Amino acid sequence: MRALIVLIVLFISHNSASQVNARRMTSELYRDQTMSYSLPKDYHGSPYFNDNFVLGNIYKGNELLMEDIPLRYNIFSNEIEVKESLEEEDEDAKPLTKSSEIFVKIDDTIIILVPFNGKDEDGSYFQVLFEGKKINFLKKVTKEYTSPKKASTSITRDLKGAFTDKTTFFLQTKSGKMYELPKAKNKKLLVFGKDKEYLQEFARKNNLNLNKEEDLKKLIVHYDSL
Repeated sequence: MRALIVLIVLFISHNSASQVNARRMTSELYRDQTMSYSLPKDYHGSPYFNDNFVLGNIYKGNELLMEDIPLRYNIFSNEIEVKESLEEEDEDAKPLTKSSEIFVKIDDTIIILVPFNGKDEDGSYFQVLFEGKKINFLKKVTKEYTSPKKASTSITRDLKGAFTDKTTFFLQTKSGKMYELPKAKNKKLLVFGKDKEYLQEFARKNNLNLNKEEDLKKLIVHYDSL
């Protein structure tokens, strides 16, 4: 991930933005294929970050490629779906090219691709919760799908298919190395090595619950400022 992503998003120049409005999508931005699976008709939960397409921005490095383009983050298929206009049918959406140089902003959320074993095509999308001087705080959500089940007896009911969320948090160094934060609250601080005891005291004094995203973010922002 490029450094200073948040600053780029906030301070991109007006001139660049006005030039982007006239652009149309090119093959650099999407793969010329439709989405590879179909959803069941009735289910609990959602496979998406945002169920409906919303206007967002696409960036490459420090360049704004597309502004106010309809985007939808499909967590289940690990795809960013893109359309040329809100009027276009959802079924005609294309998957955004998987590139660690390309990232999107949907509402106030920045979503980046982190390569796997150096390969963008095998990479996964992460939400950027904080970008600091030393580390970045990332959130990875995966969707698990449970298939529908027919009632086994006359006194039981059919069960709908269901999507359930699994959330994992990561620290990313500026060299790109990733550290997964343990689920257990008392083990999260082990990732910080020699600073564990200091941060443990900081969390205690500030009454932080490290199993809560916002409290964990406060701890990481403080750590980055040291």
